[in-house]
Amino acid sequence: MEPSTTNSSSTQRPATIRVLATSGGFRTFIAFLAALLLFVLVFLIGVGTGVTGFAAAIEDQGIVSESTMHKGNTSTIAILDIFGSITGATSSYATSAVNEILDNNHIKAVVLRVDSPGGGVTASDEIWNEVQRLKNANLPVIASYGGVAASGGYYISCCSDYIMAQETTITGSIGVIASIMTFQGALEKLGIKPLTLIAKDSPQKSVANDVYRNWTVKDKQKVTGFLDAAYSVFLSRVTEGRSHVIKDPKTIESVANGSAYTSIEALENGLIDGIGYLSDALTIAMEQSNLQNADPTILRFSPRQGGFGSLLGASSSSKSTDQLKSILHELTSPDLLYLFN
Repeated sequence: MEPSTTNSSSTQRPATIRVLATSGGFRTFIAFLAALLLFVLVFLIGVGTGVTGFAAAIEDQGIVSESTMHKGNTSTIAILDIFGSITGATSSYATSAVNEILDNNHIKAVVLRVDSPGGGVTASDEIWNEVQRLKNANLPVIASYGGVAASGGYYISCCSDYIMAQETTITGSIGVIASIMTFQGALEKLGIKPLTLIAKDSPQKSVANDVYRNWTVKDKQKVTGFLDAAYSVFLSRVTEGRSHVIKDPKTIESVANGSAYTSIEALENGLIDGIGYLSDALTIAMEQSNLQNADPTILRFSPRQGGFGSLLGASSSSKSTDQLKSILHELTSPDLLYLFN
């Protein structure tokens, strides 16, 4: 019997294994992804609703925060804080705070605590008017200055019944300033040539009102006229508030030349009445309200700080748009300021 022979061409090949993917796994993945996205969406809606509700609750509480510094008898002295740059928001807060003070029949005097370099002309004048409301209600108003009470910070308080500054206070700076940006040079470098059109019957509309070109002498004179008018109001406020100390109007004019002063210089020039701290101003307030032998309650009114909602930006899109428009307006408009730089 002949032995069998093996042909190399007939070598057995390994079996091929085919893996077929079924549609069931892919559908499961899609369903899982959709469920996850739905969960995230519901979660974000819930968080957004909660944050908005929290922000609304904070807003419902008002813009004034009232705290008790000392609990005494029913007779009360109020501290009204004016901090930072003076803006329209500062004015709104001051109006709300003064309304609350006037609604409290137990308040017998107010300490106006100022730590501000000033700010907007109109906002400063509005706060000055709120201080007048306090005085018209026969409430003694004692100004107490922190690190700086200059320009608008002095404006709002210059008619106080007594002004006290700390030893390190910078005050004065009685004047008005406006910083204006024009963009003609920058736009030319970018190859941009803006065109400003005005109605034929209002030919003066572009005077001091077009930042897309370099300003002429006429433009500058127009703004200077605004500044002079605002300064005249400032000087009249200081004259009204300090004429009982500075008898000569010429002396007031020489002091109100825009210079900033230390507290010692301000005392020598008659811009303040004494040097001391908040506690000293409270003592003066007690004396002027006949509470020096009493134990009055001390209430402090301050701007309410934003809560959790504001930290997460829980503001409406319209508010954000308004803020953007406000910023653009400020950058492209002459801004008259009672401001110490």
